[in-house]
Amino acid sequence: MRGMGFRSAMSRALVLTVLAVLVGAVCALLWANLTVLPVWTVMADGHAEATDTAHTEFFSANFWFSVLAVGGGLAIGIAAWVRLRTAGWPVALITAGLAVIGGLTCWWLGEVIGPGPFPERLAAAVPGDEVPIALRLSTPSALAIWVFTAVAVPLFAASLGPEVARA
Repeated sequence: MRGMGFRSAMSRALVLTVLAVLVGAVCALLWANLTVLPVWTVMADGHAEATDTAHTEFFSANFWFSVLAVGGGLAIGIAAWVRLRTAGWPVALITAGLAVIGGLTCWWLGEVIGPGPFPERLAAAVPGDEVPIALRLSTPSALAIWVFTAVAVPLFAASLGPEVARA
C-alpha cells in the first residue's frame, strides 16, 4: 500500500475491523429497540390474529435497519478514510469489506437481541396474549446501504480533496 508500510496498514485495518464490529453492535442495539414489532393476539380458540395497525408495522424492521445502515456506513467510511487515506485506491475496497462486517454484525446481533423465534413464543402463548413477531430483516439487499454509504465517504473525499502527489 502506497504511503504506509504493510505492517502499519494491517494494524490499522485490524483496528478498523474491531471498530466496524462495534459500530454494527451499537446499530444492532438501536435496531432492536427502535423497531416496532407487530403483535399477534392469541384468541380463545387457539388461532392468532393481527390487527390492521399491526400489518402496517411489518416494514418497521427493514426501515430501521436501513436508516441505521446510513449512519453506520458513514461512521465506518469516515473512520476508514481518516486512518487509511494514504493507502491509495485500496481504501475503497477495504472500506467496503468493513461495511459488510458492520452490516452483518448488526443483522446477526439484532436478530439475537430481538424477542426470539416467533413459533416457539406463539406456541407457549395462552388466549389473550400478544406475541410480537421476531426481529428479522426481510430485505437482505438493505446490507448494500452499509456498503454504499461507507464507500461514498472515501470516494467523495478523494475526489473533492487536494491532489496527492504521486510517489
